[in-house]
Amino acid sequence: MISSCYVGSISGWQQNPQWVRELRNVNNFVNLGNSLTVNLMENTSRTVRIQSEDLEKVVRTVRSYINVYETDVNPLSIRFFFFLSDNPDLTNEFDKLRTELVPEGYVPFLVKDVENFIEVSRRPATTYRSNYVNLVMLVLTLASTIYVGSIYAANFVQPGAWGGALKYIYGFVFFSAPLMLILGVHETGHYIVARRHKVKASLPFFIPFPVGIGTFGAFISLRDPIPNKKVMLEIGAAGPIAGFLTALPLLFVAEYVQGFFPATGNYMPFVINFPLLYQFLGLTTEFQGPVFPMVFSVWVGIFATAMNLIPVGQLDGGHVVRGLLGKRASVVDYIFVAFLFLIGFRYNGWWFLAMFVVFMGLNHPPALDDYSGIPSRDILLGVAALVMFILSFTIVPLSVS
Repeated sequence: MISSCYVGSISGWQQNPQWVRELRNVNNFVNLGNSLTVNLMENTSRTVRIQSEDLEKVVRTVRSYINVYETDVNPLSIRFFFFLSDNPDLTNEFDKLRTELVPEGYVPFLVKDVENFIEVSRRPATTYRSNYVNLVMLVLTLASTIYVGSIYAANFVQPGAWGGALKYIYGFVFFSAPLMLILGVHETGHYIVARRHKVKASLPFFIPFPVGIGTFGAFISLRDPIPNKKVMLEIGAAGPIAGFLTALPLLFVAEYVQGFFPATGNYMPFVINFPLLYQFLGLTTEFQGPVFPMVFSVWVGIFATAMNLIPVGQLDGGHVVRGLLGKRASVVDYIFVAFLFLIGFRYNGWWFLAMFVVFMGLNHPPALDDYSGIPSRDILLGVAALVMFILSFTIVPLSVS
């Protein structure tokens, strides 16, 4: 921390004296957060003597990137007013400011309205779970998917002394491993892109569930605010694209491998309905007996990709459409929530997803810079995500056998 006090002008730039304004909402002593205090000294030069080392650093850091004409201090934040004409490279400079302030515990938020300003507030202190939690949940999810996979694999195990062991081996090799690979690569895609943009993220959390498909999926937790719409779109699209590209070759591997394992049983509690992708690739979609575990496992991975790409709320598709459309994405949110409730009459699992989305928050929070544009490459990412959703989505994924 800087120990010396900072004396700086708050009246505006000398080259624009006509824009000098009075400070607003400032008392002689103002508390910012838990420890910041500012003492305003009114005199002919209209200067501020900052008596907090933290506040000194915030003011100095903002002014090093943004040409500011006025500073406004209130009990919860500091506002730095600026003119767009004085900041021609605002998008890049704001991102540099963000990468410097956020690790220090401050969040800058860009506002363009009647007046343009950057509002800096203190981040609340947050503690995060140890990585041991991620490891434990990973092990539990491996166990639950192996167990569930062994149930489906029992249909393809020849009777014999090693039959009991083989069904668990098959459950791991042909069900758990491909499914966990798709889910893991999906979440790792989010993680890598987030870290590349200097947004802190947790390692993947896997959710065990020892019935049905053995898991409720996986997620990562973003521990920093998303800086802009470009990053929002890229983080949201990275996971589904990575998972989809991982699943594609596994589709053909499953199609090939199943021919070596004739069915010995007939247990399958439901009928799998395959999306357009299978027809597009010429894969088998009709089965007379039980579905081979790897075929089912990769189908789950494809379905999980489609479900995440639904453009609503906090789902990956919600991030993508918010990055593409900005505030206008709220219209898409409401349309697709209504769509989920509507198709819930054909498959009631969509009702649970719709209620989950509403519970988590239907309107997507904005990025710190919610005004900067996105390049053509990222628009293509959004289009790719839409194509993947169309090819992977099934209104009635499972039906009663």
